[in-house]
Amino acid sequence: MLTHIARCAIHLAGSISLLTTAGSLAAQQDSPPAYLRIAREEVKPGRAGPHVALESAWAHAWEKAKIPGYNMALTTMYGPSEAWWVEGHSSVAEIEEADKAVQAAPGLNDEIDRFAQADAANISRATFLLARYVPDLSNGPDIDVSQMRVWEVLVFQVRPGHEDNFSEAAKLYKTTLGQAKIQAPWATYGVMAGMPGPTYLVFIPHRTLAEIDPATGTGAAIEKAFNEEAGKKLSSLAEGYSSVEDLIFSVNPQMSYLSAEFVARDPKFWARKPAAPRARSQASKPAQ
Repeated sequence: MLTHIARCAIHLAGSISLLTTAGSLAAQQDSPPAYLRIAREEVKPGRAGPHVALESAWAHAWEKAKIPGYNMALTTMYGPSEAWWVEGHSSVAEIEEADKAVQAAPGLNDEIDRFAQADAANISRATFLLARYVPDLSNGPDIDVSQMRVWEVLVFQVRPGHEDNFSEAAKLYKTTLGQAKIQAPWATYGVMAGMPGPTYLVFIPHRTLAEIDPATGTGAAIEKAFNEEAGKKLSSLAEGYSSVEDLIFSVNPQMSYLSAEFVARDPKFWARKPAAPRARSQASKPAQ
């Protein structure tokens, strides 16, 4: 993991502790949830505005129905035009229980179907991912998710049989930063379903977009920490990847569905909601 391209991005980091939005959001320091369920939508050109409005109404209805399974919405700043909803859970069984709650909610599934049909005008594709946290390939400490406004997601597609390349690179990167006493946490998730494998997602939080700059702050310190030998080692391990993609997202409070405890951490930011939706738009984001 962490080629020179990824190295520029991995500074700062964090575990989308990430969107630990399902269980431990009330704590000021969030630990990475054991599982992430991610809804990934590709937004059509020129449809970003209508998409946000529709999804905001969907989040409003989801909140009204009090469905378990909080999620945080992210929209791309750099990368393909996409929106992601990231939902954290402690187990697959917990995910199953959340889905049962959706099925049991009176009238909710009809709303979901109606809303999904309307959303077809805004998106070209929807993908649903399930991923599992990999502690050994991640780096602490825990963070306060409520204060993060920008997220980087590094998508590593590894050549079959070369998982050790990724693992060794992650550990080398972690060791190098530890020896240099650089605070740069991140969370690594292995994709279980929804993408060709083996694929790893590395989540990195930032308070501001400026923090991604590799020429200043933590980024510059990381560049300095890697000597020639370590750099060559990372480059050789990168031969085990078929691709590395760096996506940068901004947080969208309007499209997110979060607990009252989480919103209370920074209500000025998280409590921003659009006007009440029209009756025909009151449907909920499905927990797939």
